[in-house]
Amino acid sequence: MKKIIISLLALALSSFTFTYAQGIRVGDRFFDGGVVYTVKEVRMGTIVYMTDALGDEELTLEQWGSTPDVFRLRPSRNAEEPKYGAEFGCRVNFVSRPDNSYLEVIGDNDMVLKVLPLVKPVDALDDGSFWHGDALLYTAHTFEEVSVLMKAMAEGEEHEFVLTPVTEGGDLYCVSDGPDDGVNQFGAAGYARRVMQGSLDVLCFYGKKDNLLMDALEATKVSDAQQLNVRKWIEMIMGDYCTESGSQVKIWSDQGSYKGKDMHFSPVTFNGMVTGVLDFGSGGPFFVGKVEAVPTPKGLLMTEVKMNEGEPWYEKTVSSYELEWTGRESRFDFASRSLLNSGLRRLDKPTLRVMRNAILAAHGYVFKSKDLKAYFEDQLWYTPAQSNASVKLSLLEQLNVALIQAAERGK
Repeated sequence: MKKIIISLLALALSSFTFTYAQGIRVGDRFFDGGVVYTVKEVRMGTIVYMTDALGDEELTLEQWGSTPDVFRLRPSRNAEEPKYGAEFGCRVNFVSRPDNSYLEVIGDNDMVLKVLPLVKPVDALDDGSFWHGDALLYTAHTFEEVSVLMKAMAEGEEHEFVLTPVTEGGDLYCVSDGPDDGVNQFGAAGYARRVMQGSLDVLCFYGKKDNLLMDALEATKVSDAQQLNVRKWIEMIMGDYCTESGSQVKIWSDQGSYKGKDMHFSPVTFNGMVTGVLDFGSGGPFFVGKVEAVPTPKGLLMTEVKMNEGEPWYEKTVSSYELEWTGRESRFDFASRSLLNSGLRRLDKPTLRVMRNAILAAHGYVFKSKDLKAYFEDQLWYTPAQSNASVKLSLLEQLNVALIQAAERGK
């Protein structure tokens, strides 16, 4: 009988620990930019105790009431002074997201004093692997035994940066400049994280100041940057449209049609970079010459342009056409199928806003903003959900929402 009581007590305590420690588990590792802390104990389900590898540095968190994943910083034997400019008793949140989990130390006025990303186990980056994003194709090279040197070329200019794993076998990397003074487009990143789920394999870069996703590179087997850039852009403009007079226009991966007649075109590129222009040649049947195609919430804005020979820029003419989207699915359905780490800079802020919310609308999200509510309720494919609590985005969609927000912040 005594053994049964002890067993039941142990089971109750283990259940209590699971309930209160929530997302933090013994063995979890958190990185503060200089030290990796490992969770050694979760005492009584309310106190999280973690130390560095030598046990000289400590962090101790105590559950804040019954609120899940909210703690307060408290002193301990080797932590008699608070870190990060904080004070003992300040709030520490554990934020758990599919792309990025972390502790954030909160100071006065809800100011985030420090972010400590959770280090998760993941395979090392393969030497020679390709990573695509923002029209660049990077190749990974083993560097100084433990680091990875990422190199790309664009318009004769070398781009490079170094990823150094925080700890062996972890998904978290420090980001630094390369050895040859190449352009580092991720210089503003506080850290990078490798996110893998199913066929998705992405390097996510988070800002130093705000810890928000700022950019991403996607693993690919394709070694042709121009091919990738064109494919990404065409995905954003392909579909069914009609002219202002009601004539049917189709744009697909390598050709289109007008009133059922074939309409051939080729994307105009410069040194592998997409210009946003389609060359329809001189054969018609509707568009002729070079036309800039810009996605809009309603469809496409097509503007005839004059190209400067051998130059990446062009001049717009006064001749333009509006193509209205007539597809059965969302105008921005591609945002649920393809990582939006390229091409967003061409879109204006209102279009980005609609695109971001179209990802939610595809799952029935109910909008409060009058303009968004009116726009989506006018779409035949939109079916409002019973509750927004039922709206669940895939990892790809969550990344795309964050990438669109990053593009909006840059406008």
